Amino acid sequence: MARVSMEGAHEKLLHLTFEEAEGTEPSENADNSSVQSSKFILWLQIFIFTLFTIGGQAAGTLLGRVYYEQGGQTRWIATLAQTAGFSILLPFICYPSTKNHNEDELTIHQPSIFVRALVYIFLGLFQVVNSMSFTVGVQYLPASTYSLIAGSQLAFNAITSFLLNGQKITAIILNSIVLLSLSSSAVIFQNETGDSGEISQKSLLIGFAATTFGSLGYALQFTFTELAFQKVFKSSTLKEVMKMSFFIGFFVTIASLTGLFASGNWRNLEKEMGEFRTGKSSYVINLVCSAIAWQLYALGSFGLVFKASSLFSNVVINLGTSIVPVFAMVFLKDRMTGLKVFSLLLGLWGYTSYIYQHYLDDLEAKTSEIKASDDQVDDF
Repeated sequence: MARVSMEGAHEKLLHLTFEEAEGTEPSENADNSSVQSSKFILWLQIFIFTLFTIGGQAAGTLLGRVYYEQGGQTRWIATLAQTAGFSILLPFICYPSTKNHNEDELTIHQPSIFVRALVYIFLGLFQVVNSMSFTVGVQYLPASTYSLIAGSQLAFNAITSFLLNGQKITAIILNSIVLLSLSSSAVIFQNETGDSGEISQKSLLIGFAATTFGSLGYALQFTFTELAFQKVFKSSTLKEVMKMSFFIGFFVTIASLTGLFASGNWRNLEKEMGEFRTGKSSYVINLVCSAIAWQLYALGSFGLVFKASSLFSNVVINLGTSIVPVFAMVFLKDRMTGLKVFSLLLGLWGYTSYIYQHYLDDLEAKTSEIKASDDQVDDF
């Protein structure tokens, strides 16, 4: 009798357990659906930021090259064009956004205006030096060569991200870094004579040094930007990305204007505009379009740091530097040599390797979730 009662109790327990499991199935399915929806939105945002980064980078680089080829000579103006587009973000920053309970709690822990200003100015100073370095690089190098050398920031960013951001460096990511670094540096072994006329060895050296210095500076700036998102700005909204891009652009523009007037180059602007080969209107259009293009680039790159990591953002930038030579060949009639094609293939291979690592990470996360669920069922 006791045995029957024990067996009946055991069957009842199993029955209740299955009922509880069936009862929680809709909830679990809803949670899984929510997770999948969140992942889709995340990757959609990353895709959009990637388009902004690559598109802005390509357009800004080519327009900068056109500026010099058509008679532009003022470096401060070219540097100013890389940040003056910050004003297009003003409507998005001023637009009021709805807040949920979690965002209200995060607002309590937001830094003061003084701390924000210090961070923006600090990062802005980095960008002033980097922008000027890249401006010199664009002036002395063909667009394709400049873009490929600019990708050297990835290797340095991998080191700083590992030390300061806790970035995981796997064998696949290391392979991606090596491939993309080789992609950006292989072109220096080729003598450039057919892209935009004869280029002297001195000009090539100055352009290479300036672009490399700017690349290293930008790598460090991106690492500090990720650190700021992690430790200082703890908001989870995209408006934080726009604020970062807006205020850094604002401070850099002020610094560039100061440099423009302090150097006295502003006196030559009317003459430069009049001597611009394609006319004054083309001069203005070039600078306005450059400002918009570089602002999209800045917004996209900051967004990738915010949604992924500084290393991922640099991987996308390196992909862009590998693609720009194709646009330079189409629009500026640059010569696409075999070495540049080889560099492009290396860049695409490196980017694919990095994305494959993300696929493995997602697969590992899913496997861990399934294993955790199985362990919970076994406990019953």
